[in-house]
Amino acid sequence: VLQRPIMNEVKINAPVYLLQVGAGDAKLDAIEQKIKAAIPGLTRASGIDEVHKRAMLAGGRAYLLAPVRSNAAEDVAKQIDLAAGHRGDIFFILIGGALSGGQYKQLMAAGNADWVAEDGLPHEIVEIIARQGPEGASPATQTERPLVATFVPSAGGVGNATLAIETAIQLLRFKGAKAVGKVCLVDLDFQSSHVCDHLDIPPKFRVDEIIDAPERLDEELLEAFTSRHSSGLDVLAAPRDGTNVRDLGVEPLSVLFDLLARRYGAVVVDLPVTRFSWTGPVLGASQAILVVGENTIPGLHRTKETLEAVRGEVSADAQVRVAINKGEFGLTGRLARADHVSRVLGEEKPFVVRRSANALECVNIGAPITVQHPSDRAVKDIAAIADFCASRSPAILRKAPKA
Repeated sequence: VLQRPIMNEVKINAPVYLLQVGAGDAKLDAIEQKIKAAIPGLTRASGIDEVHKRAMLAGGRAYLLAPVRSNAAEDVAKQIDLAAGHRGDIFFILIGGALSGGQYKQLMAAGNADWVAEDGLPHEIVEIIARQGPEGASPATQTERPLVATFVPSAGGVGNATLAIETAIQLLRFKGAKAVGKVCLVDLDFQSSHVCDHLDIPPKFRVDEIIDAPERLDEELLEAFTSRHSSGLDVLAAPRDGTNVRDLGVEPLSVLFDLLARRYGAVVVDLPVTRFSWTGPVLGASQAILVVGENTIPGLHRTKETLEAVRGEVSADAQVRVAINKGEFGLTGRLARADHVSRVLGEEKPFVVRRSANALECVNIGAPITVQHPSDRAVKDIAAIADFCASRSPAILRKAPKA
């Protein structure tokens, strides 16, 4: 008789979610109780969108446990359709129910789904995940999930791209306990992209090549899409196309970030002002989020509105901060119009990056101010943002001593 593997010899590395639909609360609680000891990180999810938000950038597939009612053919059919529509990023495991031979064949044909009976919990679930390879369950050798720091503009022209660039450059320079490894800057503003102009490098990311065929994106194509700066920063940015308003879509972006997660220790994202279908998932997968604005009354109000919208999309423990760019300071070192900031933003403690004449010079010559003028006071302001982002790195958080 073949024995099942001992449960504590297998560690589940991938995120595993229990779908809250398809079963009553009592049954769901019973299933969770059976599974929790084998999969301590099990999390309940209210739907597929939530799984995308919380696990899209986890560096591998997420596993979704979907209880189905006994003899409910419509439940099974629905889950099979969902599995076929999310091939590559989510692996579905149906629990319970009575599958016909035809349904089971359909489930297997999806290529990213399996089924277990309730009396097979939790061993069969662990075995299914273990069969998927190192990114599912293993002796815990999976690469650490990267830091994702996302910059959100409250309006056009606030300097979102500039702060994203300078922060990415500074993250490259963290050493010792705060080292984050290789860094990639991802410019998702396809219509008005200009990060490559600021760095004086050619944009190479051909978005149209993967919109309709995300499965084409592999390590080789990613290499061809990557621009490199002399500082060591890698950049993914597309040539400007003001007439192209096509939505990249969640699936191609998920494939892209899955590849980035294997290659980089930190990914810095420059978001556009316009919202897309993937904006929420990117925010939900970010450990550090900076809402960028300017110190004018209209600018502060837009910043507050954007801040509230962002916080409405992420979990309560997400780290979201405001960054006021082009700040002006008096002779005594006090921020101009500081009373406006406190009146509009309330208890928020924003980062302030001061206006710098050197910054304009650097834009004109295509060089980061961090590299060109490292002693500039604005560089020290940006260092505080980089320090905040680095402190949210999963690798650093894992190594930090417990209080």
